[in-house]
Amino acid sequence: MKHKILVIEDNPDTRRFLQVMLGREFEVLIAENGLDGIQKARSEQPELIVLDVVMPTLNGYDTCKELKIDPRTQSIPVIFLSGKNTTAEITYGLSMGADDYLPKPFDHKELLARVKSRLSRSQNAGPATVIKIGNLEINTEKRTASYNGTIFNLTLTEYDILRLLSIRNGVVVSRDEIMKEIWRDTATQTSDRTIDVHIRSLRKKIPEMNSHIQSIYGVGYKYTL
Repeated sequence: MKHKILVIEDNPDTRRFLQVMLGREFEVLIAENGLDGIQKARSEQPELIVLDVVMPTLNGYDTCKELKIDPRTQSIPVIFLSGKNTTAEITYGLSMGADDYLPKPFDHKELLARVKSRLSRSQNAGPATVIKIGNLEINTEKRTASYNGTIFNLTLTEYDILRLLSIRNGVVVSRDEIMKEIWRDTATQTSDRTIDVHIRSLRKKIPEMNSHIQSIYGVGYKYTL
């Protein structure tokens, strides 16, 4: 059975291109605006959403925000596509809960690689394993993280970064290592600033992480008890 992907894009030419390109390997659903996209995400439950940023009525940022506060859609990975590619724009987009941000114009092979990477990570969790480090508990089958018994709603990328840092407890993990582990084949096309954005989001969602995730200047990050 093909993976189901929802494309939310208001430009008809880009929409048709994405439908044809992704349709070679996936079942592609189409929405012309954010409001329609939210409804389709709720009813169709796609495994991943490709979301344009600049749209009328409800822009991509606000669309993503709505998707991430709805229990029915909050766990669906989101990849932003946008002509806005400044560091500030990328930072803001990721802070809305997106897992990735690909500036336009984009290489279709790169988008395909990122889509496959995220689908693979969300589908292949492997055998059930519970990782306990102090008050942090990570369930690798359900892809959930809890602290002091409270489960937090993390994006797929946030979860993967926290899992990587926690299992390397006490060891400095370089930005390069994080990039290669989390972004895999597209690591060289991803800015390491993206990591910092996801770390900030983790600290905001789980305030206790402020005392556990240490920034190592010029190198990377370290999880400590």
